[in-house]
Amino acid sequence: MGAVSLSWQVLSFLFLLLLASSDAASSHCAYQGPIVRNISNAFQSNFGRGGLSHITIAGALSHGLKEVEVWLQTFSPGSRTPIHRHSCEEVFIILKGKGTLLLASSSFNHPGKPNEFPIYTNATFIVPVNDPHQIWNTSEDEDLQLLAIVSRPPAKIFIYNDWDMRHAAAKLKYPYYWDEECLYQPKDEL
Repeated sequence: MGAVSLSWQVLSFLFLLLLASSDAASSHCAYQGPIVRNISNAFQSNFGRGGLSHITIAGALSHGLKEVEVWLQTFSPGSRTPIHRHSCEEVFIILKGKGTLLLASSSFNHPGKPNEFPIYTNATFIVPVNDPHQIWNTSEDEDLQLLAIVSRPPAKIFIYNDWDMRHAAAKLKYPYYWDEECLYQPKDEL
């Protein structure tokens, strides 16, 4: 009995040692901390995209959520998202700054000329599933900061070179940059 107990203790110690020695960049994956936490201490990165700061406040891969994710994103003056669409709905709340939402329909062969909507502090908007869109910080001197609430995470993102690119030619990026470190195997979508 004592040898079995000692073996479990050794195995437990080795498992904890393995967890502790994992890459620091992926330490935000499978967060097991307190329910209440300070966003200032959350993992933040630009994921190689100049002008972007991204924090997954509550996520599928980093926090175990199944139906929703919440992102805090900040775009420096002049920066923007790529033209893209994804397999989820999004709700945005603009916390500060101003910019432009470019939104097209997925009901044609390609996005075509998008509709332009001004976005500004305290504005909110919704992007339906698969509608190509782009968010652009049009300010010359102020950051654009927003909360994005995303359904059905992690999202499958399709990126366009321009608004005339056919939907079928859009390039799939999955997992997306902030999910790459945490997604160990593709999600089985039903």
